[in-house]
Amino acid sequence: MNRIALFGQLPRLGFAAAVIGGAVAASAQDQPAAPLYAAAQAERGQAAYRQSCQDCHGTSLDNGEFGGPPLKGGYFRTRWGNGSVAVLYGYVSLAMPPDRPGQLSPQTYADLVAFLLSNNGYPPGARTRNRTCA
Repeated sequence: MNRIALFGQLPRLGFAAAVIGGAVAASAQDQPAAPLYAAAQAERGQAAYRQSCQDCHGTSLDNGEFGGPPLKGGYFRTRWGNGSVAVLYGYVSLAMPPDRPGQLSPQTYADLVAFLLSNNGYPPGARTRNRTCA
């Protein structure tokens, strides 16, 4: 199973690390742990998705009216499955939605990423971490 690790190395992404939860190496082989997010984040992300993303990416995250790339399944795993949540958050927060990139709140972007993770088989954790990453 592909794992996505969250590394808060860029200052702007420190918020994502605090909200989604920083993942660290979890085994002797330095396999990154699954990202940690709260189920409530994914629920808020679903509402934000409906409002800001659904027209391009569709009701099922892969059937958008305006041709946005699929946000679940094989395409998502190929594009984001071996990267970090910080990179995904960075891309989404800087480039989306296309008609007003970067205009949503950092919390909304983090919630959207949690929603995407939940729809791609990453289970929520019991809680998010309450710390910022340097």
